[in-house]
Amino acid sequence: MDESQHAGVGDLPTVHRHRLAAALPEDAAILLFERLSAAMPTAPAALLDSSDHARTAALERSRRSILAFSAGPCALEVRHHDGVTVEHHPDHSQQPLRRTEGPFFSWLRQAWPHKGSPAGRAEAQGSGEGPAEPFQLGWLGWLGYELRREVGSPDLPSPEPASPEPASPGPHPRGHNVQDAGAPSETPDDDAHLFRATHAVVIDHAADQVEIQSLGADPEWRDHVARLVAAITTEDAVAPASPAPHLREMRVRDTRREHLAAIAETQREIYDGNTYEACLTTAVTGLAAADEADPVALFRRLRAANRAPFTQLLRLGPGRRDPAPAGEGRPQAGRQGFDVVSTSPERYLSIDVAGTVRSEPIKGTRPRGEDPETDVALREDLAAHPKDRAENVMITDLVRNDLSIHAIPGTLRTERLCAVESYPTVHQMVSTVSARISPETARADVVAAAFPPGSMTGAPKISTMDILQRLETGRRGPYSGVAGYFSTTGSADLSVLIRTLVISAQAQDDVVGLHLGLGGAIVADSDPEAEWDEVVTKSAGVLGALGTEFPHR
Repeated sequence: MDESQHAGVGDLPTVHRHRLAAALPEDAAILLFERLSAAMPTAPAALLDSSDHARTAALERSRRSILAFSAGPCALEVRHHDGVTVEHHPDHSQQPLRRTEGPFFSWLRQAWPHKGSPAGRAEAQGSGEGPAEPFQLGWLGWLGYELRREVGSPDLPSPEPASPEPASPGPHPRGHNVQDAGAPSETPDDDAHLFRATHAVVIDHAADQVEIQSLGADPEWRDHVARLVAAITTEDAVAPASPAPHLREMRVRDTRREHLAAIAETQREIYDGNTYEACLTTAVTGLAAADEADPVALFRRLRAANRAPFTQLLRLGPGRRDPAPAGEGRPQAGRQGFDVVSTSPERYLSIDVAGTVRSEPIKGTRPRGEDPETDVALREDLAAHPKDRAENVMITDLVRNDLSIHAIPGTLRTERLCAVESYPTVHQMVSTVSARISPETARADVVAAAFPPGSMTGAPKISTMDILQRLETGRRGPYSGVAGYFSTTGSADLSVLIRTLVISAQAQDDVVGLHLGLGGAIVADSDPEAEWDEVVTKSAGVLGALGTEFPHR
């Protein structure tokens, strides 16, 4: 069946949609993405793959997988840095089509011009299923933590650029990012990176349905996808295992001693009344040979080990290949690029077509047990522990405040408080807050009002971000920001970028850099040693999938 509708963004062609009935195997999305990518090797692309859909009880979060690409004359890539948004065609990154000065969310308000709750759609509030077709092309990508400077946090300079590590041992100055000279940068300079989807495939795992989408009629794309889907339904779609990359120069940005000192300083700020709770972060970094660290291969490994409702691959950098034979298997020439691989369990917020906004903050973590008895004990300890519950309640209260800014009075509610969910490597404590958006409010303003995610800052948000700026030793980049989509329907779904690997590569280099952000909430009664242990625990899912361990120092 074919359908089309107005894209709702500028003078773009209509969105053409073609539905297929297809009961795809569990891991079909990654195979389909890889085969479609082969035909668009330089196009920005995203795979938002709900990889736990066969195991989860939370169907609404894991129902769909989205494969999106930006190719052809309507393709557009957008980068925001230092108060300037630059739009360019993906094939011509050095030839900007438009530069817009001002905050990123002002640009988003124009590019995604949808407003609050349309009249007559109130019946959708609280629906766990959501609209039948929430995604119909639009914008996909990530918004980095450093956008905080444009939404109320003091406009302080970012931590200084990376510099070689001092030869002498001991603590390095706080606010300095330590990195080998000549290595690929750990995190992007950009504060946000999006692309306009011109082609997409939406897999509805619950309905056994595939929808093929394009800006304007594209029968060649439609038929190509249909052939691939038909082939995958008849084969074993289990993604082949790839060997772990040989990682080198693995290091944690802050030593144990340095991180404990930062925790102590955070607690002094709490005792002085400047914050109640602060999410203090660090990072693990390393290098790998480019031919061993293909983003799709790394995505497969992380996805298999850490199935989660918001697993995603954003192919915005080294995963985009030069189609010329001489450049095969090499980063695209002329630029440093960054890919993002995430296995996040946490929803930042979703907005459905009817204007209901929902956020699901996570605070509180325990590792999975080695046997069933230990596992149950760890889960029960998390559910009852007063510190974890206090952390979660504080962040839930912060989220309630953020969503209330643009909510219709009387619609704000806490659907769940301190529920425990289990994932392959950890148990997590999750709450759910929802509201209906005021009809005249730009939906981009709702996203901005809650940014950055409260679970990755602390409370109160503004003063806590100021404290973290002084204590943390490097840019967070995409980590602890958000990623997902802003659809032409007015819907959006964004996850918090935790359990996230940023892959960087300099053009013509044969190595890539890997960056894994890590952190945890500090409160007045936090045990510093236990907080350090939690950082190590949170690293296990990603580092274990890469065949390595936390690099203690």
